[in-house]
Amino acid sequence: MSYGVDILKGKTLYAGKCMLELFDNNLISYQYKQNEAQLNLSLQEQGWSQIHLLHSNCCPCQNKDLKPLDQNYTKIKLATVAMLCDKDYNFLLTRRHYQMKTFPKSWVFPGGMVEGHQNLENECLREVLEETGLDVLPILDKMELKVMYESIYPTKLEENEYPIKQTLCMFYEVKINQSYQNVTIKMGEKEVDDFKWFSKNQMLQIMNGQIKDYQFLEIAGIYPNSYGSGIGEGHVKAFLHCYA
Repeated sequence: MSYGVDILKGKTLYAGKCMLELFDNNLISYQYKQNEAQLNLSLQEQGWSQIHLLHSNCCPCQNKDLKPLDQNYTKIKLATVAMLCDKDYNFLLTRRHYQMKTFPKSWVFPGGMVEGHQNLENECLREVLEETGLDVLPILDKMELKVMYESIYPTKLEENEYPIKQTLCMFYEVKINQSYQNVTIKMGEKEVDDFKWFSKNQMLQIMNGQIKDYQFLEIAGIYPNSYGSGIGEGHVKAFLHCYA
């Protein structure tokens, strides 16, 4: 696999600087060129689609322009995320395997990195299939890009530390035309070790840390919570932005 998709703002963007600061605005324009494996971003471009860009409350690259000591720069990567829901807006969350190198035991929507020259919606559905065993296409009701989120790892950087990974995550609503009770989930066990379906109201309570049901306390709040689990911050922000 090649690097993936180049993310450009006039020129290719590299990790180490907060994207939201580059635009100084959370409403941006975007254009995806599949044949060139490029996602072009601009503050305001006629004829391009517009979308909100979110990031962490404590972005580790905010007010910084970080550079690697070895001068080996890392490109900002592109990922797709599926906020998968059934016909009644029950949503699927999966738990990242405890042996994953990044964000182990965090509860997230299915998703992953975009490979070069691929259709973004197809990539999103491919990730759902890989992680859940669910072939969405035959039962797809609608699919819509809702919001973008800038993710940086580690979430806290020491002085002169350079990000290991900086990713622009594209969150899609992926709605199927039947009840979750009629679909079968088969976890991709290398990446996922648990899953649960939640109603929209349950999701809002869990993400706001307001759930009272004991069985869901491990999931509630932003990762990492006191249980070493919780929901990834980008997934909380994206969901609340779209459905709160």
